[in-house]
Amino acid sequence: MRNSTAILLAGSAVAAAAVAGGRFGPTPAHPRTAAWYARLRKSPLTPPGPVFAAAWTIIDGLLWYGGSRLLVQRASPSRNAALGFWGLSILGVGGFSWVLFGRKRLDEALGVTAGMIVTSVGLVATAEAVDRKAAIASAPLAAWVVFASFLQEEVWRRNR
Repeated sequence: MRNSTAILLAGSAVAAAAVAGGRFGPTPAHPRTAAWYARLRKSPLTPPGPVFAAAWTIIDGLLWYGGSRLLVQRASPSRNAALGFWGLSILGVGGFSWVLFGRKRLDEALGVTAGMIVTSVGLVATAEAVDRKAAIASAPLAAWVVFASFLQEEVWRRNR
């Protein structure tokens, strides 16, 4: 695959996940969701909204970069596995917001987060065999999701 095509495809996938997730987030565009989320009891380690926005902007950019690097690699079972984990991670990014903020299901959101640990760690591990820079670019997602799973478990536990 040509580099320009890979950049376009990876960027489109990441942007679609961000748009899908943004349709449900606790933003000023969704005041009822923002009010619901503000009422939830959360861990004192929960970062303020702007930190979430900054973290996801960086993670999305790294997912775009890493995905485009994987797409240009020669087709192989290792590359296909890495792309599979990459795609599942992208689905998790968009799906989490729908489950937590759209459906307001704290228990299911915890399940999505657990699944994202598997897919993001799988992405790092399989990408390492294909493209080291793609693996390094994927590592912040895995780290953030592990941290987010702690936060989500706290939200679920404190509000059930």
